Amino acid sequence: MNKEFRRKIKIGLIVILVVLVSLLHYLTGENQHYYHIFFIELYFLPVVLAAFWFGLRGALSTSLAITACFAPFIWGHWQNFSPYDFGRILSVVLFNSSAVFIGALRDREKSANKRLMQAESLAAIGKSLAAVAHDMKTPLVAIGGFTRQVLKKIEKNDPAHDKLTLVLKETVRMESMIKNMLDFSRPLEVQLFHGGLNEIVEDSIAIVDETARKKAVTVECILSRDLPPVAFDAFRMKQVIVNLAMNAVEASPEGEKVIIRTSNATHELIIDVVDCGSGISLDHGTEVFDPFFTTKKEGTGLGLPIVQKIVEAHGGSLEVLDNSPIGTIFRVILPKR
Repeated sequence: MNKEFRRKIKIGLIVILVVLVSLLHYLTGENQHYYHIFFIELYFLPVVLAAFWFGLRGALSTSLAITACFAPFIWGHWQNFSPYDFGRILSVVLFNSSAVFIGALRDREKSANKRLMQAESLAAIGKSLAAVAHDMKTPLVAIGGFTRQVLKKIEKNDPAHDKLTLVLKETVRMESMIKNMLDFSRPLEVQLFHGGLNEIVEDSIAIVDETARKKAVTVECILSRDLPPVAFDAFRMKQVIVNLAMNAVEASPEGEKVIIRTSNATHELIIDVVDCGSGISLDHGTEVFDPFFTTKKEGTGLGLPIVQKIVEAHGGSLEVLDNSPIGTIFRVILPKR
């Protein structure tokens, strides 16, 4: 039984319960008050089930559906705000309030469990990466070193020169991959100092400009001039912006524009990196932060996880937003402190 089928069964059960309890109300005589009191209590069953199965959205949808089903009964048996009328209205308020409360708690529990599982998974991946990276680092350094020595002694018109150049290029790429693996696996320590975020953005763009020019992509900065000083690690934050900007340049077609903007929100500072690429599908919205997930031919899939790790070490968050009609926005949110 697949996940989607189980989901449909759960939704069907909730619908059946809501319809069944509503029918009990409408088919039971008005003078049988005790039965109606009992039937109202039964409405809490689908609300609780929806909250545990589908969180706040499911619980609230169920409670609103119950309200829509039960409201005509209240209206049709209205007795000038008698105690029975008051009890029914109070019950409607209670199961809607319960839906919000239980659904919110369930969403919080799911989120906490997800973070815990991710942390455990990332810790295991980190240990494995560290072991693999250390084992690969020494032979790669030897390969690169020997290849450079041989290249110095070979003429450029020698057929072996191009082959060795390719070997050296791939070795450098693998060394970069090893560096990313080590960065991801090691505990991240940030040295926080108060400073201006705009200056870091401008320094980062200077690094990206050469790559952007080669691809005929324009990089534009829109910097808010009312940003207060904020505590951050300048080296790490530059790593974040350069990585996101490089990704944006690579994703954008020739002649397009990449925008990097800063803004001042109530409790945080925001850095948006906007590209004009093909965007990220809904299926890949959260996967882009998974280690080794990449859509690039030569990507390692560790760039964005490292960026996320750095941002979270600053107490911030990294979000992916749609840049309609085309492209993607990566948003870095940093707390003011």
